[in-house]
Amino acid sequence: MNPLEDELNLRLLRFLVSGSGVSVNIRAVSKDMNIHRNTARRRINSLYYNKIISPPFYSFPYLYNVYPFLVLAKADMPRTEDLIEFLKDDSHIFAAFSCMEGPYNTFLIEFFKDLEYYHNWREQIVKEQKIPSREKRAPADVYIFSNKLTFKYDPNCFIGEFRKEFEKNGFLDIGQLRLDNISFNILENLMKGNYIQRNDSFLSRELELNRKTIKNHVEMLIEREIIGKPKCFFPNLFIPPGYNLVVSMIEARSKKQEFKNYIIENNNISRALEASTGRYNILIFSAFKTIEYFFEMGEQIMGKFPDSIGAISNIILSSRMIHAIKPQKLSLAFIERKLWDIKKLNVQSGT
Repeated sequence: MNPLEDELNLRLLRFLVSGSGVSVNIRAVSKDMNIHRNTARRRINSLYYNKIISPPFYSFPYLYNVYPFLVLAKADMPRTEDLIEFLKDDSHIFAAFSCMEGPYNTFLIEFFKDLEYYHNWREQIVKEQKIPSREKRAPADVYIFSNKLTFKYDPNCFIGEFRKEFEKNGFLDIGQLRLDNISFNILENLMKGNYIQRNDSFLSRELELNRKTIKNHVEMLIEREIIGKPKCFFPNLFIPPGYNLVVSMIEARSKKQEFKNYIIENNNISRALEASTGRYNILIFSAFKTIEYFFEMGEQIMGKFPDSIGAISNIILSSRMIHAIKPQKLSLAFIERKLWDIKKLNVQSGT
């Protein structure tokens, strides 16, 4: 049986993916770093308050199986509060940014089950007047990819670059904070998944199950790669605070595997997919504190692969133009829909 057809698993996932019942073990942080518990608590809360990281939760990588259809769209959208709320609430829009690309002012990252579902969704949001009809705006410029062709998914890969910067300067400036040794070590550990605890007593009370059952189900969900181990992530997942996102379509003419290995090892590239869009066969998502650093990476790529890389198309998105979207939004919306479907079936069958 598919674990996602089981009501118990779905109810448990709702807690784990939202981070309910998941927290940082303050006592363990205090003991290992030889600091007072109140100090550990204040430093962690400062990271939350200043939106450097979010509280821990279990990621839901199975989402890429549920929604294998990835759409990148440059769109002409009205800049209204209703539109912003739609972008934040819609269960298929993973992320949205303001941009300036020809006639387009919005860049969208969207997930769908298939092409038919995507088509029906577009028709429906126009019908419901969530967005203007085609005659009142420039038609969207859309690129389609497969989430199943992902060969790198590591939202926390930036911690490697953070470590280099910290060792060079003796501190790390991120967002509006300057992190000293204690705060940096806490950040590094939480983003690696250390000191994260699950409150099985809380979950057992909420789900009316014993703790051993909870433990067994969580281990099964991790083993089957439905969820990942709990960590703290950036509030915007793939983008550290104050960084700029760059979405690049790349033509790798030769040495493709070597280039993929370079991408996997690069600490500024958090996600990468194989592609087949025109002349482009690789899609990457990278982020940089300054655009200059991005161009330095470009020069490095050309130096390492002088005859292998052809055309490159980049979309640069400012850190100040991100519409805040909760990383778990799509995952939790899917889980809620599955629970609703099971509830309907139970009503129809009289159980």
